Amino acid sequence: MFTATLRVPKRGNTERECEDAGRVRSADGTVLAAVADGASESLLAGEWATLLTDSLLDSASDVLRDAESFAAGLAVAGLAWQAWLDDYVVGREAAGRPIAWYEQPKLDRGPHATVLAARFGAGRWEAAALGDSCLFQVRDGRLVCAFPLDQANAFDNAPPLFNAFNRDTVLLARHVRIAAGTTEPGDGFFLCTDAVAEWFLRENARGGRPWRVLRGFAGDLEGFAGWLDAVREEGLMRNDDVTVVHVDLG
Repeated sequence: MFTATLRVPKRGNTERECEDAGRVRSADGTVLAAVADGASESLLAGEWATLLTDSLLDSASDVLRDAESFAAGLAVAGLAWQAWLDDYVVGREAAGRPIAWYEQPKLDRGPHATVLAARFGAGRWEAAALGDSCLFQVRDGRLVCAFPLDQANAFDNAPPLFNAFNRDTVLLARHVRIAAGTTEPGDGFFLCTDAVAEWFLRENARGGRPWRVLRGFAGDLEGFAGWLDAVREEGLMRNDDVTVVHVDLG
């Protein structure tokens, strides 16, 4: 079993400004993975995406059963965010940089993100998503599952987002999508935030094999960043933060 994470900011931004997050953990033959895409209009969107993925992996064995369980896991992440934010505000004050008047409204509104989490093991995978981050399953050189979106034209500028202060689990569950399937040795999975997910589906639709491209950059972040520059320049991918978590079952 092999796992790798590739994370690159939009062109013109630094790594610190990247508002995507990707996490993967493995133990006892099970792999847990998650990606999140913080909304740029939010303050601290990248920090929220990171906390959200970490929180979901902490409870992945419980939150991937159904939409209601995933919504409950999101609410738990929101509670963790409130504690993180309280510490952040105190830290800013201690450093002599208290929250500015123009920052407060965005802090009060809370950060937003799309998110997808998955578990792989014992011949089965399970996933849950809110928004347009996607999972792709590849077997024997073909795409066998695309979740939650399966067409490039399904992406738009207003995907469902999870606000860190949203505790309405009933409402959240209405926007959660759940999927599950079987795994076989040699299956490859790619968890992708929206820009690279849209590219992946477009390439697949025209007969390409985008998984080969992504698999070729395993462990080569510099090469991946260079490739992104080229495809963005050609207009083949939107200039946005990009994160890919690759899980290869070998």
